[in-house]
Amino acid sequence: MPYARTSDGIKIYYEEHGRAGTPLVLAYGIGGSVEMWDVNVAGLSAAHRLVLWEPRGHARSDSPEDPARVSFARWALDLRDLLDHLRLRHAHVGGLSLGAGIATRFTLRFPGRVRSLLVTNSSSAVGLPLSVDNLVMRAQSIKITLEQGLDAMAEFAMRANPNLVERLKLDPGARAEFYEEYRRLSPIGYANALRALLAMDHITDELPKIRVPVLLIGGDRDPSLEPMKVMQRKIRGARLVVLSPASHFANRDQPEAWNRAALDFLARVDGRRNARPQRAAPRLGRNARRARN
Repeated sequence: MPYARTSDGIKIYYEEHGRAGTPLVLAYGIGGSVEMWDVNVAGLSAAHRLVLWEPRGHARSDSPEDPARVSFARWALDLRDLLDHLRLRHAHVGGLSLGAGIATRFTLRFPGRVRSLLVTNSSSAVGLPLSVDNLVMRAQSIKITLEQGLDAMAEFAMRANPNLVERLKLDPGARAEFYEEYRRLSPIGYANALRALLAMDHITDELPKIRVPVLLIGGDRDPSLEPMKVMQRKIRGARLVVLSPASHFANRDQPEAWNRAALDFLARVDGRRNARPQRAAPRLGRNARRARN
């Protein structure tokens, strides 16, 4: 299995699909894995070099026991290290939910490496404070995960997490999918990812600094839709596409429509870039990487 090793020694699992076209690098939401993109892979990889990755604490990537080693800042550095491993100077970056939150912070920190930002079904990308109900639910999730295990966590999430509840209303058969995803996790990895979410940095006021093209894809039944509207207002030129009916898992509820929105956006971005002269990108060297750490 392919892994990249980060600057602090963590192994990050990734997959590549397709080789033609500009690179597109995506991560899924908290508790997810690359399998959650399975309905999108064929369409995306036909036009792009598609890289799917699992942030630390998730599935096949390493899960440090020390919660201080899991944070949005560290996840953004992991994305940088993954791009360096793949020798990608520039890429379209994005993800769903937590994955989009990571990509947004990467864009703010390393804007010169981002062709465009693709945000889908994400409130962490907006960086607003979590609601009291969300804080309580996430804290309970940590306790259940560590004390009762991941099957119990899956059952709790399907009852208490509105993201999963809305998905199940659209597709009751997704219960088996959720059990499978939670069973791919390690308890400490998931618990520390939740702790990182609770300690999330609030980047809302920094969003106007983003100058790359931005596409937001939301679901009409997704609790993250209203925060994403805030993000649209904060970033000049950002476009919001709302899919219906779609939950927090819009890429799975409406895979063809999701792919169409993403691919149309990426084609426009690449068309504009190809139409103007490109400046030479800096070389990626060992000393440059150390300087960024």
